[in-house]
Amino acid sequence: MQFDPVETYELVRDYAKQETVEPLKGAGRWLGFGLVAGFFMSVGIVILLLAVLRLSQDLILHTWWPDKADGLSFLPYIVTLLVGIATSAVVWSRVSVFELNKGRR
Repeated sequence: MQFDPVETYELVRDYAKQETVEPLKGAGRWLGFGLVAGFFMSVGIVILLLAVLRLSQDLILHTWWPDKADGLSFLPYIVTLLVGIATSAVVWSRVSVFELNKGRR
């Protein structure tokens, strides 16, 4: 068996592509989808919290206690904060560690 530098070069080049370029393409796709999903989830949560704020302002300040609206004006913000914390807790409980190369071995 003879040493062929061209064949060795091609073998090393193909192995480097297989172990670096292809996983990076998969990671880029995974990262892109994650960023887009994170953006839309963030916008949705902000809209949800604004809806909670407006609903709690309407219920607390105008429907339940209209005569005490000045003294309870902070209460809708507390309700919105609590809903935001609960939403964050649910979202973080659903986050799991994901391995990019799980299926490769």
